[in-house]
Amino acid sequence: MMIINIIRKFQLIIIVFLPFILSNCENRIKEFSSENRQPKIIPDYTGIVIPPNIAPLNFYVDEEGVKYRAEIYCENNERKIVIEQTSPSFQIAVNKWHDLLKHNKGRNLNIDIYVKNTNWVKFLTIKDSIANEEIEDHLVYRLINSQYRYSKKMKLIQRNLENFDESLIFENSATQENCFNCHAFCQNNPQKMSLHFRQFFPGTMILDNDKLKKLNTKTNYTMSTFGYTSWNPSGDYLAYSVNKFNEYFTNDANNFNEVTDESSDIVIYNIKTNTVTTSPKISTKSRENFPTWSPDGKWLYFISAIETQGEIETRYYAKYSLYKIPYDPVANTWGEIDTVLSSDRTGKSITFPRISPDGHYLLFCMIDNGYFSINHKESDLYLMDLVTSEYHKLDINSAYNESYHTWSQSGRWFVFSSKRFNELFTLPFFSYFDKNGKAHKPFVMPQKDPLFYVTNLYNYNIPELISGKVDLYPRKIRDLLYTDPINVQFDKSVDVDALSGATWIQKNP
Repeated sequence: MMIINIIRKFQLIIIVFLPFILSNCENRIKEFSSENRQPKIIPDYTGIVIPPNIAPLNFYVDEEGVKYRAEIYCENNERKIVIEQTSPSFQIAVNKWHDLLKHNKGRNLNIDIYVKNTNWVKFLTIKDSIANEEIEDHLVYRLINSQYRYSKKMKLIQRNLENFDESLIFENSATQENCFNCHAFCQNNPQKMSLHFRQFFPGTMILDNDKLKKLNTKTNYTMSTFGYTSWNPSGDYLAYSVNKFNEYFTNDANNFNEVTDESSDIVIYNIKTNTVTTSPKISTKSRENFPTWSPDGKWLYFISAIETQGEIETRYYAKYSLYKIPYDPVANTWGEIDTVLSSDRTGKSITFPRISPDGHYLLFCMIDNGYFSINHKESDLYLMDLVTSEYHKLDINSAYNESYHTWSQSGRWFVFSSKRFNELFTLPFFSYFDKNGKAHKPFVMPQKDPLFYVTNLYNYNIPELISGKVDLYPRKIRDLLYTDPINVQFDKSVDVDALSGATWIQKNP
């Protein structure tokens, strides 16, 4: 009798849910006309390769209609996501999206869009791809205003790339809106961080795992505090520029604001000994800048322009070449400088060199002159094969500014700044870099609101990929800035005798 009752209950369940099951099976648009083009969507998420752990690619269908339908699926059609609504703005459930991507690594991702006015119209399928390799789960960037107001409510943000969560690392409203810049990490490690603070409460903040300190990096032997930064992969040394720079304005619509170096050198900071050293080879009257380490930590790459003797006109039109020098930080010994890529060969000025984690490729920017590419509309990304020394302009460039870039630790992804979305504001774009050295069509960082960037009024500055969150919060940084900095000590054994760029070293001062 009990078994009969159980069977009857199951029969009842089937009877109750059968219409629902059948309605879902029949819930397909059977009658529609076809449009022989892909739909216009904002942002442009068509023909791209995406990480399997990226946040949902929410999009807005920029087509007239009273009803919209999106079907998101892979070849096996499992875990298909179907959304039908009256709004053209599609926000995909995070859990469903990740479930779809997780089980379809290495496969194509298809998006079918239907739009209804009087009748349904189906557009050509949007075809994307899901990579096997994940991207770092966080991106750190500085949110800044436009020119003349850039330091107002400046923020350092870390964004979870797997969803839409943002958390504040620091905002300068607590420190009289002083400028902070040049955040840098050691091999995408959120617990190895450097950050400079200018104007009020000045100093360089170093986060070294569980140790946090504020440094006064101006010495009697340097003309400035630390500038552009690169961590040695060991985590014990950092290369910094020391710059004496000027900012001025031009009548060039494509580069209305320029920053140049009157003097610039490179120094090495030892975290363990709190000492700064350099070499006469990288502290000269030419202007050495933008240091970056090779992945094995044995070579220091940098850019340099010839001596100008201070003339603004000469500095403005200067072109930077790329060099490297071997350095043993333990023995504090230097080798000889080698030219990697000369501006005489390129006809352009080189800036922002970054080496892939496998040491095979060099990603860099080139502009007509100078090094401050963020203001140059003509700034483009280039790739150099360090094995063959051949280089080429990447075909992912747009007609607008492409600038600061960093690699993922896997070498399969990189992020860069671009103004391609509206020509006004720099935004972070991601590109898949395959094993053959090809950079694939980039896509902008996803936002919960697909139209977020249409109304955005901030620049996303210096995007840095990190694995995990920075274990800092605004009050802790504010309290640190209120303290007196630790003075760094200069290595006076360095054999440089006179004014040499931004470094002034006398053997017996």
